[in-house]
Amino acid sequence: MPDLDSPTTSVAASAETHPWRSGLAAARANLVPGLVLSGFAVGLLVSYWYVPPVTAALESLAQMKTRVGWPFALVSTAVFGAAIPWLVQRARPSLRRVTLWSHLVFLLMFWGFKGLEIDLLYRLQAVWFGQGSDPATLAIKTFMDQAVYCPIWAVPSTVFAYAFKDAGFSLRRTIQPIREHGLRGWYGRVVLPVLISNAGVWVPAVLVIYCLPLALQLPVQNLVLCFWSLLLAFQVRGVAR
Repeated sequence: MPDLDSPTTSVAASAETHPWRSGLAAARANLVPGLVLSGFAVGLLVSYWYVPPVTAALESLAQMKTRVGWPFALVSTAVFGAAIPWLVQRARPSLRRVTLWSHLVFLLMFWGFKGLEIDLLYRLQAVWFGQGSDPATLAIKTFMDQAVYCPIWAVPSTVFAYAFKDAGFSLRRTIQPIREHGLRGWYGRVVLPVLISNAGVWVPAVLVIYCLPLALQLPVQNLVLCFWSLLLAFQVRGVAR
């Protein structure tokens, strides 16, 4: 769990003119939380394979997701990506003034949509590459996830959404850095540091996720997302200025 009283990427903010250096600084700042999240994901996978009560619980969860369908993806991702991280920040007196109810409403809608999007990604990958967990299948799915989906769409759209929230929902203020630096400059200055830091958490996490049955991939992704959203909130706040 990151220290919620200060941005996890304060070092990165001071290195904003060097995106790669800023991204590596962010990755170093998030190293311990990232290792914890990766260890949690690996532990959950091993428990699913070898601990019968965990296996039974996760299989029940998979059956629920299958039975409920797309509303499960919408609601669960909104809860774990928005509601729980917001409540954790809201509980800290030092953060209460910047953790607004309007932020919660916006993030619930944003992460609800993202849940549908991520679930679709997992389903499409299962169709395109199969549902095996052999090294070749894991490698291509992880590549498509982290080297195509994340840099082209997932991370830029998420960074923009959080910057929009932190700008008081002012589109003019949100796009000001794009106007000043150009789209490429904005990507390098703001998105790239988050992308590098993101890889440190999500590359090992998605390897674990793609080892699981399709119906369990989104629920496990949501568990990792819950903690990663806390890291993201402070990182975007640190670099998007």
